[in-house]
Amino acid sequence: MKIAIVGSRAFDSLEYHLADSVRALGGQAVCVDGASRYTLARKAHYWVSRFVESYDRAACRQLARRVAAERPDLVLVVYRHLHPIFVDTVKQLLPGIVVAQINPDALSNLEKQQVIAADFDHYFTKEPYIADFLRNKAGLNAHYLPEGFNPRIHRRPDLDKATAEQQTNIDVLLYGGLYAYRARMVDQLQRAGVRVAVFGSEGPYLPASVRSAFQGRYLVGDEKNRLLYGARIVFNNFHYAEVTSANQKYFEINGIGGFQLCDYKPTLDEYSLVPTERVTYRTTAEAIDMIRYFLAHPAERHTLADCQHTHFQQHHTFDQRVDELLRITGHSLPIMHERRPV
Repeated sequence: MKIAIVGSRAFDSLEYHLADSVRALGGQAVCVDGASRYTLARKAHYWVSRFVESYDRAACRQLARRVAAERPDLVLVVYRHLHPIFVDTVKQLLPGIVVAQINPDALSNLEKQQVIAADFDHYFTKEPYIADFLRNKAGLNAHYLPEGFNPRIHRRPDLDKATAEQQTNIDVLLYGGLYAYRARMVDQLQRAGVRVAVFGSEGPYLPASVRSAFQGRYLVGDEKNRLLYGARIVFNNFHYAEVTSANQKYFEINGIGGFQLCDYKPTLDEYSLVPTERVTYRTTAEAIDMIRYFLAHPAERHTLADCQHTHFQQHHTFDQRVDELLRITGHSLPIMHERRPV
């Protein structure tokens, strides 16, 4: 079975992990990047497509022809900004093909609602609220599918956590896009005397205090595994538009074996092995109190991190998510995911 994944080819992206899981399960996967063959720069292509419909339609027809040329058995679209004509063209070129959309982002990032206008056969979202209104209001074939982590990429380093923490020497680590909301929370931690190291992409309007904590690089690969595991606490403040869902980092951190504090969301009750009140906060003031507590109780945070690591290895890998997605769309792959011992 061959699956065409329409999205970014970037390492450690959702598209990368979906393709890797398809291959691990015995299938073929090809990633078709919508901007890779255009003469305009990637950002220029995006913005021209957003405002010039004739260009947008032509570009999406071209992308559909590239996808159809791969002769896939299933098309899985991660992009949310494609003109609805993309799905129509794929179905014209490949009669009977199933085209599904998987949305990895929060409610605020639905672009111009192209994914709702397009005639997808299935809509997958990590957000129960989105699945509900797509299914019960818009009448679409929508499914709730949480995110996950890739056990072949997001791996726990081969040393005990106490030693890793001593080598890394980071009290609180935060990574991801440093937009204004997230930066405000970092500023509050700093004002409370918490020592924070920030990795990721720098956003605008950063206070000088937050800029001083910014490490100037994005975390991927072995460095990501080493620092998330070695930080005493990984502080995961979700995007403000996460209504009830968690981000991919939530699964990565637990899959790597880091100790995580994050916002409370109702879906965490179904994901977490340990009681969510032990590892989540509802206010920044509560988060500061929990940070102080767990910095003073290393054995307790090590035990909690180890419990979560074991649980997430067993229940929350991308291999399991892909297997569920394929089952829902009526497809199957030769082998099931082999659950390796932790």
